[in-house]
Amino acid sequence: MSAIYEFIGEAFLISVLVFFVLMIISACFALFKRDLFPRFSLALLNFFNRPLKAVMGYFHMNPAIVDRAGVMLMNTVHWDSYLRTPLSRRLLLLPQCLRYSCPASVSPLSGVICECCGSCVIGRMKIICESKGINMRVAPGGEFAKRAIVSENPEAVIGVACENDLYKIMRFAAARGIPAVGVILTRSGCVSTDVDEATLESMLLATAEADEQTTEADEQTIKA
Repeated sequence: MSAIYEFIGEAFLISVLVFFVLMIISACFALFKRDLFPRFSLALLNFFNRPLKAVMGYFHMNPAIVDRAGVMLMNTVHWDSYLRTPLSRRLLLLPQCLRYSCPASVSPLSGVICECCGSCVIGRMKIICESKGINMRVAPGGEFAKRAIVSENPEAVIGVACENDLYKIMRFAAARGIPAVGVILTRSGCVSTDVDEATLESMLLATAEADEQTTEADEQTIKA
């Protein structure tokens, strides 16, 4: 009987060691080698998401680093599929925390209804989306963003939020076979937040054709 308990103890110890080794490997790939095996790294990061955050919290490190790495990995994995999606079949999800002195009303079905008052980036993005035929929703919260993805059924999603919320929404979309990319807020905090507007617009309007032209131009520059 003692031999059995000894075997169980050794098996448990080995399992714990293997778990921590895999967790460390996933963190290293996610943080430092994202372009090497992005799908593999993303799978490991998704699996070890909570344990990694717990370990980082224990060592007084910011656990948001895990979600930031996840967003970057998903951008890498889904980028080509996103580029091939027509602009008219994309859904832009913006958080309501980007608003400043906002007169907009809020609808349970449509979210925040922007009036394009010009006080924040939301109005400028709305003008761009309307001119390009892109669907846009301003989400009062994460659950609304999920409902919008289900009801609108887009072919691709681009979201803006803090690391934690953005990673959750991107994983929600990806679980439904929808390629999702995202832009992390440059200033978070739920009120008066900010985003890199140039980066957002560039990603929002990116297409496979434009990407190929950029690549060809870069190759010609290198040859010259």
